[in-house]
Amino acid sequence: MNKKLLIFAGLVLLVILSVATVIAVAKTDLVRFEVINKTDEPVSISLVDESAFYYLTVAAGETKIFTVERLVYDTTIWSCGLTDTGTVDLETYLKLVFTKCDGKAPNKGERSMEKVHIDDAPYGVDMHFEYAND
Repeated sequence: MNKKLLIFAGLVLLVILSVATVIAVAKTDLVRFEVINKTDEPVSISLVDESAFYYLTVAAGETKIFTVERLVYDTTIWSCGLTDTGTVDLETYLKLVFTKCDGKAPNKGERSMEKVHIDDAPYGVDMHFEYAND
């Protein structure tokens, strides 16, 4: 009787561990993407890949957290009355901070943060990511 109970308990434990592993692996396909808008206008971001498309908008002065697929996307950003295109690596957590439309970005920011300030970019209206995503 004890042998049957041990076998049954072992099978139940194996099933529970298998389900937990599948759930953990499925969750890793998504990543957190935080956008902080410190401008006085809405910021819009399109993220495009062969398998995914997102159009994200953050109202003036607000912060939003999005959950997207872990990919490197082609992106178009609309901010401060300007538009720019490029790529963004969302294979890991990223926080984008859109600084005020006038003036310069106050500092580089912390790890996993990029400050976007279109006006003072080295090449005119190109996006200017101050801090590399490591």
